[in-house]
Amino acid sequence: MTGAHLLSQDDAEEPPGHILVIYNTVERVVRGEAHDLLAEQEVIQTAQAIAQALRAAGHRAITAPVREDVGAVLEGYDPHDVLVFNLCESLGGRSEDEPKVPLFLDQWGFHYTGSSGPTIATCLNKARTKALLARHGVPTAPYQVLYQPTDPVNSDLLPAIVKPLAEDASHGISRDSVVRTPKQVRERVDYILRTYRQPALVEAFIQGREFNVGIWGNGTPHVLPLSELDFSYWTDPYQRICHYDAKWNPEAVEYHTMPVLCPAPVERDLAARIREVALRAYRATGCRDYARVDLRVMDGVPYVLEVNPNPCLAPDAGFFNAARVAGYGYADMANRIVTLAWRRRHLAWMRQPTGLHIHPRPEAAPRQPALLRPGQGVR
Repeated sequence: MTGAHLLSQDDAEEPPGHILVIYNTVERVVRGEAHDLLAEQEVIQTAQAIAQALRAAGHRAITAPVREDVGAVLEGYDPHDVLVFNLCESLGGRSEDEPKVPLFLDQWGFHYTGSSGPTIATCLNKARTKALLARHGVPTAPYQVLYQPTDPVNSDLLPAIVKPLAEDASHGISRDSVVRTPKQVRERVDYILRTYRQPALVEAFIQGREFNVGIWGNGTPHVLPLSELDFSYWTDPYQRICHYDAKWNPEAVEYHTMPVLCPAPVERDLAARIREVALRAYRATGCRDYARVDLRVMDGVPYVLEVNPNPCLAPDAGFFNAARVAGYGYADMANRIVTLAWRRRHLAWMRQPTGLHIHPRPEAAPRQPALLRPGQGVR
């Protein structure tokens, strides 16, 4: 039995007449480093792959690039007949405008895949996410937000990792992001303010294993097989981070030396704790349809690093790799996300039970960790 057959009989309902795969197009970065454009442009290939997969699954799928005006690509479509597969990560190259896309779709009555505007806005702001998780009792590392290099540094956080407050795809994170002294904190904050033009999150650095947890579903979400970043090549614990080069730059050593293991070789009790914390984060932030939760484990405690609603769905990205290990082909994965989103027209999914459902693993799934080639599975 393949993953494609693990949906309930409710999935037999009439599918959408058309699926409009929308994605952002960016010709240049509006802030940050020039190389950040690599991550921005990947979504074009992802949209084409998703549309092709949906056609293979029997859907009428059309791709539509979005620059600034979401409404322009929706003209002529019937909201009752069309499902929007939302792959937009920015508008006009501005990541802070990503939440506007689902808000527009809601305003115009279109059903769409993935999380709502408020959830995306919350998760894009790392400090807001951490505050929300803390209110729900979900473990997350202590932190502070600095608005100027001269702001007082909380030395209790050191060693720390310094990140832009509201970027994704590891923009602004490099091998220099882990700092050990207040001087290094100030230097990194200055870089973020000048380059990314936003405050900096200074977060206590969690030394330990790092896991990515794919989750999908509404009502009773399913946890996909755990993925772990293999940092064994790196002896310095402060270099054991999956920064921008590790994800996007084939010329970087890290790109070739931080493979992903899926399913992760993790003992049963720890795996259960990771799943439980990840699911609590998924619920607390209001994710729906699909998301990825990144965690680090120290002293047996899983700490949430980030919650990623609408994570990358590229064929070589981590979410699909976990779905593949669970027995899904690429078209199966895309079709399941469509089914989850389309079914929400009839379900009050937000009234969720508190139980954890671990995704059944079909017999064909690998039973031993499999190494991906360099660059795969870390996005």
